[in-house]
Amino acid sequence: MLLAVAVLLGVTLVALADDDKPKCGPLQKLKIKRQWDKAYGEAHHRAEFSVHLWNHFFKDHPAARDLYKKFRGDNVYHPRFQAFSSRALETLTMIIDTTDDPEALKEIIKFVKADDAEQGVTHEYYDGFLASLLETLAEYLDTHLDWDAWTACLNQLEEATKS
Repeated sequence: MLLAVAVLLGVTLVALADDDKPKCGPLQKLKIKRQWDKAYGEAHHRAEFSVHLWNHFFKDHPAARDLYKKFRGDNVYHPRFQAFSSRALETLTMIIDTTDDPEALKEIIKFVKADDAEQGVTHEYYDGFLASLLETLAEYLDTHLDWDAWTACLNQLEEATKS
């Protein structure tokens, strides 16, 4: 029995030593799905979340407002921008919901890449958006945010948009 515990402990320590970089495995995918549902919420809560998210993003990337002129990016409270934001965050919801379905995820990412290319969105803005997303999630989830799960899975998704 003691030998079995020692072997199990040894295997665990080796696995932890190899885990310098967080991975986006099944547990992390489940965590981000549940945390997204809690943070993004429902109805009016979603509009509030989107305003916080885009305010963070535009504070750090004011030039990005020009990319969203046709949606009134100058005013995140404008109904046209709110409609755009709702669509964008619903797409993010679909991405999060399909992280464990590679074929569906690939199709959604193709759509996102084409849409973003049409608007002139660059990878610099992906990085900024993801940083703003994490900042907003931290505000909504506080100590319940699994930073490692989110960063691992978001990094994996960002890599998929670059390929």
